Order: sequence, then C-alpha cells, then structure tokens
Amino acid sequence: MSDRHVFEYALLRVVPRIERGECVNAGVLVYCRPKSYVGARTHLDEARLLALDPTADLPGVRAALRAVERVCAGGDAAGQAAA
Repeated sequence: MSDRHVFEYALLRVVPRIERGECVNAGVLVYCRPKSYVGARTHLDEARLLALDPTADLPGVRAALRAVERVCAGGDAAGQAAA
C-alpha cells in the first residue's frame, strides 16, 4: 500500500499598493499535517516589485520573507511562532 499524504500550499505575495490590486509572487509555503511538515521558499523579484512601486520598502520585504522561512524551519530566531 502506498504511503500518501496531502500537502497543502499557500502563495506568499507582496502587495505594494493595495488600491491598485497588483501583487508580486514572492514564495510558497507548504504544509502537511500527517508528516508534521511546514516549509517555505522565497524569492523576491526586486525589479518587478519596483516597477509596480518605486517606493517599495525592499529591506522590509526581504526581512519579512526571511522571517517566514525561519519560522517554518523552526530556527531559534523564529521564537514562539515556530512552536
């Protein structure tokens, strides 16, 4: 018998200006409850984000994406959110 499990995912998107309804995909979060797995991979297309909003806070967005990856990895920097 095959050991099959359902993996769910969510896209991580950056929305620089909500009133315009535009967004940039910046990563994916994958989750599987039976395997107790959660993981995230991110990549920010900075040129594309700046094309939508030249005033976008690139360091802030990068920091937020890194934080998502750390929380999913369960690292020390994740704090209580990882638990």
